[in-house]
Amino acid sequence: MFRLSIASTILRYYFMMLVVIIAVYAGQTWLVVVAMAIAVSAVLGYRIGGEDKDESKVIRMKAAPDKAQRKAG
Repeated sequence: MFRLSIASTILRYYFMMLVVIIAVYAGQTWLVVVAMAIAVSAVLGYRIGGEDKDESKVIRMKAAPDKAQRKAG
């Protein structure tokens, strides 16, 4: 699943917008391809290298045995 934290995803979007703004003002339209690669990596949550952090792992919680389960309706 996603290997990127929310903060890293937001930073990648900011970086993508920075690359697009620089590309438009500099007249270098080929940099839009680089910005698209950054956007795709942010959407897919892909991370290159590094170690797995605990903040991106999903931990399943167990139900408390002393409480009765509630019923819908």
